[in-house]
Amino acid sequence: MPRTKFVLAILFAACAILHSDLAGAATLTATSCSQADVQTVVDAAVDGDTVTIPSGTCTWAAAVMWSNKSITVSGAGIGQTVINKGGSGVFNVTMTNTAHASFRITNMTFAGTVEGNAVIALTSETCNCTPYGWRIDHNRFDYPTGSRAGVFVRGLNYGVIDHNQFNWYYGVGTLIAAFVPADTGSDPNWLGNYAMSQPLDMGTSNAVYIEDNIYTSNGAMIAAYDTSSGGGRAVFRHNTVTGGYYYSHWTRTNEIGGILHEVYSNTFIGNADYGEAIGAYYPVRIEAGTGVFFNNTVQNFGSSPFVLLDERRGGGSEASLPMGACDGTRAWDGNLGDSLAPGWPCLGQIGRSPGKSTSAIEGGSKQVSSPFYVWNNGPEATCTTAGACTDVVGVVGQPSAYVKGTPHPNGDADFVAHSARPGYTPFTYPHPLVTGKQPLPPTNVRIVGQ
Repeated sequence: MPRTKFVLAILFAACAILHSDLAGAATLTATSCSQADVQTVVDAAVDGDTVTIPSGTCTWAAAVMWSNKSITVSGAGIGQTVINKGGSGVFNVTMTNTAHASFRITNMTFAGTVEGNAVIALTSETCNCTPYGWRIDHNRFDYPTGSRAGVFVRGLNYGVIDHNQFNWYYGVGTLIAAFVPADTGSDPNWLGNYAMSQPLDMGTSNAVYIEDNIYTSNGAMIAAYDTSSGGGRAVFRHNTVTGGYYYSHWTRTNEIGGILHEVYSNTFIGNADYGEAIGAYYPVRIEAGTGVFFNNTVQNFGSSPFVLLDERRGGGSEASLPMGACDGTRAWDGNLGDSLAPGWPCLGQIGRSPGKSTSAIEGGSKQVSSPFYVWNNGPEATCTTAGACTDVVGVVGQPSAYVKGTPHPNGDADFVAHSARPGYTPFTYPHPLVTGKQPLPPTNVRIVGQ
């Protein structure tokens, strides 16, 4: 071997052994699965390291936490490493910049009680940025009682949740609240204002991807996904949901609801917990934003299943200040003169595109039309592969004057049924973070105000 190549070979071998911040630099193994032992090793890890948790069953009274580390935390496998959750969470990860978001949590079972904090909490809510690159995969969330969330994404950060099993009772598998520090909670910076100011960007990596998971109800309905506030963006694909549904909260009070929903190639199966047996005929309920619902298999949701698109700011508690009711008197609503729907289109309602801040909207630059499209959904298993499909899943809008498939006086419709969305192309599947071929960072990674 030439001397130069020999020296380089020695240097490369040394780098593989040394504890450094190079990707895959070191594997650190916790002494046991106890919270204290795992936290000790996580504290010692640097970017690129892998932390392994040995087989065993341990109960954690507190979450293992880290901030700004691109590390992998791996158990010995589902059913081998079992972490029983107490009142707090199991993992709590903080991102305050875009450079340390490529972490991974994999290969373990989470059990115990799910009351209180989420099992896994990911947060960038103190960061004026959009971290990207995390992955939560090949875990089992085994919570046959209790409620709350499995994975809670707080702040505007993007990654992928894949190949997990959610054995759930009541609550939500994945929850998103995508606000950032600029969202102060008062006019004009309501929770989700920054997310709403970003482009629609359908079919890109600019979303939380939830794919190839199995959600199973165990005694009460489950919400496989929900966005509580802050303008969540989600792509829900190739999942199986039994006894549950996909859900997104409405725009209300000082909260912008979910902005983007791409829901396709899933299997939704109703059962005694949620579905035809209890008169719940919709596998999807979306109360804000826009998106697509196509190539889904929908079974046991009644003879005429439907997608429910809902604007809930017409009255009641959802009409609370500062936003108030959508009644034609608020500067942030469209107020386009539909006499049957005063205020229409309501801020953030079904069929409206993001891309403008609330201050711009109040100044007269209103949200543009972007109807929600629904097509090729039915009971056949081949619907998910774009094969034979009767396309029997319809759409119900409520209130019907505000969420319509027929044109309002200006010609806009809020949704389109049984027709593909023109120009839409789904993002690469499997997600590049799953295959190891990471795409370029999202186009909207930038500091607020620049």
